[in-house]
Amino acid sequence: MAIDWIRRSVLVTILVAGFYYLKENPDLRKRIYSEEPIRVKIEGPVVNPGFYSLDAGSNGKDLIEMAGGYVPGAQIKMEDSVLDQPLEDGQILNLGKR
Repeated sequence: MAIDWIRRSVLVTILVAGFYYLKENPDLRKRIYSEEPIRVKIEGPVVNPGFYSLDAGSNGKDLIEMAGGYVPGAQIKMEDSVLDQPLEDGQILNLGKR
């Protein structure tokens, strides 16, 4: 019985802290909850480099796919973890020389 009370208290504390953090950081809240499309630019060895509008929360892999994928024979030296991160409005994703 005491263990359940402790678990509930910890869960409530985490939730309250999370809501407080979002309240104090409106930019983060806007990025998480925004439904407006973002506009980003991709440069480098992709078929169609340039500006694209994507849904909020899209990542670098989504942008590369939208740009037609990599140019045949392209060698990208970028970690996949970087491409998995959400893009921000106005960001430029530079994949290197074309």
